This record gives sequence, structure tokens and C-alpha cells, in this order.
Amino acid sequence: MKTNFTFALCFLIQLATGQVDYGTPENETIPEKLKNLEVAIEVIHFPKENDPIKIKDKYYWKHATAILSKNSAVKIIEYGAYLFYNNQWHLRKSYGLKDLDKNFGTKKQILLQGEPYVWSKNWRVDKRLFGGWAMWYFIGINENGDTVCGYETINTTSNLLNQ
Repeated sequence: MKTNFTFALCFLIQLATGQVDYGTPENETIPEKLKNLEVAIEVIHFPKENDPIKIKDKYYWKHATAILSKNSAVKIIEYGAYLFYNNQWHLRKSYGLKDLDKNFGTKKQILLQGEPYVWSKNWRVDKRLFGGWAMWYFIGINENGDTVCGYETINTTSNLLNQ
């Protein structure tokens, strides 16, 4: 009985203090909903590998996200972010379309051809310091009525810049 209790206690301590390894996605791995769509929206994160800073009791991974359609105007119908863990992408959140206009500066969720739209303060904020991979995605309808997409990963590290 004492051995079982000790084993259980050690196991719980390991769970509470163990570092989570979220893994690294393979380049060809993308969420199912994006697999059969033409990639026609460019998505760029800066910086691509994002190290946090600590301000008071929170960690901030400060980065910007830009989107661009080169071929035609595109009306965005869905956008959001996935997180990578357990060797696959999991939907973190789909955002409201009005947030696209507010954050990226679009009008009525339309990307004009050749016009870059940038969310300069697309920051991750958390009270916990941990890294992981995210993928931002955008799905829209182009001028020909085709459903198109764009997506890009970003690596948020646990390499604290200010200690």
C-alpha cells in the first residue's frame, strides 16, 4: 500500500512539473480543412521564430502577421489559428470576421489585389512560459468564385529575452 502511494505521488509530481513537448510539425502537415484548397493568400509572420519578454507577471510573444492576395481580390469567409500538439494540428480558435477588419485594416473582409494588410500587434500573452507551434489560416472566395486559402506557421519559444 505504501509503495503504491509513493508511486502515485511521484507520478503526480512528474505530471505537475514535467516540461510539455509539443513537437515540431512536418512541412507537409496541414489541417484537413485546408488540404484541398488552392493556396492564393500569402501569410507572413514577423519574426517567424518568436521569443518572449516578461512584463510584470506576464509573458509576451510580440509579432506581426501580414496577409496579401497577389492574383485577385479575395473576400475572407473564415480565419483563425491552430496549435500543434500530439503530432497534429488542433483548432485553437476561429475569429469573428469583424475582427479581421479591426485587426488587419480590411474593409468588409476584402483583400484587394496586391494590397498588404498587417496586424502589427498579433501578440500571444500568457502567465506561463512555454513554447509551441501555431498556424494562422485564412479562407476566402476569389473573384472567380473559387474557395482559396493561405496559412503560415509561427514558432513561439520559451527562450526568455529579458531575465
